[in-house]
Amino acid sequence: MSRKLLSATKLALVVLAGSVAVTGPALAAPVAPGAAVVQPSAGTFRPAVDSMFWQTVSDSHAGDCTMFRGAGWTLRSDGSMSFDGVVTSSDDGDVWLMRVRVLDRSGAELGWVTNATQQTPDPATFAKGMPNSSDQYHWLASGWFPAGWYGLIGSIEIHNNC
Repeated sequence: MSRKLLSATKLALVVLAGSVAVTGPALAAPVAPGAAVVQPSAGTFRPAVDSMFWQTVSDSHAGDCTMFRGAGWTLRSDGSMSFDGVVTSSDDGDVWLMRVRVLDRSGAELGWVTNATQQTPDPATFAKGMPNSSDQYHWLASGWFPAGWYGLIGSIEIHNNC
């Protein structure tokens, strides 16, 4: 791996309630320098379990790696999390490392999402290998967190390293 850079992205809360997006106080929180800006997204249906969705509105960078605008994280009331995004690197053989930190409405840490498929010694780290710098890689990942956190969630932070 080439240069190592750690970046954190604070994402604002969006709760799907029917077809109305309800935003929480996390939108007023300051965004860390270099963090990606995110935009709430509303669905047109009510999912089987309640869910919260966060999406990036700009590209995110960590070292030689880029996560493209539109990457999204869904946290559900059953304690499951899913991620869908596209990443690339300007250097062959890089690995994008991501951790998802869950915060309550006052910004206090609840904990880290655990990767459903442990890929690294740290169970909270998600990894996507990028063997060829000329390719973009669609990344689907899933994880879990204690379902009891769901009603307390105010925001998430995405910690990236490449």
